[in-house]
Amino acid sequence: MTSLYKLEIYKKPLDAIKNGTKHIEIRTNNSYEAIDYSLLKVNDVISFQIINGPPFINLDVITPDALKVKVKRVTNYRNPEELLLNEGLQVLSTLVNSIDEGIKMLYSFHEYEDMIPIHGIFAIEIEIV
Repeated sequence: MTSLYKLEIYKKPLDAIKNGTKHIEIRTNNSYEAIDYSLLKVNDVISFQIINGPPFINLDVITPDALKVKVKRVTNYRNPEELLLNEGLQVLSTLVNSIDEGIKMLYSFHEYEDMIPIHGIFAIEIEIV
């Protein structure tokens, strides 16, 4: 049985998904989203909601149900280094040039530094529905 999840996303990464340059969404469990990423399964559907930002303030949804994607794979890594070594730097688009820069960037996301040691970090491979 497939499930439908609503997830917030900024417009720029959503555009990268739409144009085919982004295939992996990176998330960790946190206090501000209702989803437990460890429960995501292959063929589940994610409906992305575009939110204001960045930065991580005033996160009102500005475009509900902007894009639906299907989950192709979910991999839980212990930390950002393990994720980047296995998935490659391209999962962060062209934003970083090294593993160290990628780790620093991922730990800079809201609550990631606190939550990754508890829940790990998820690479969610997606395709547009």
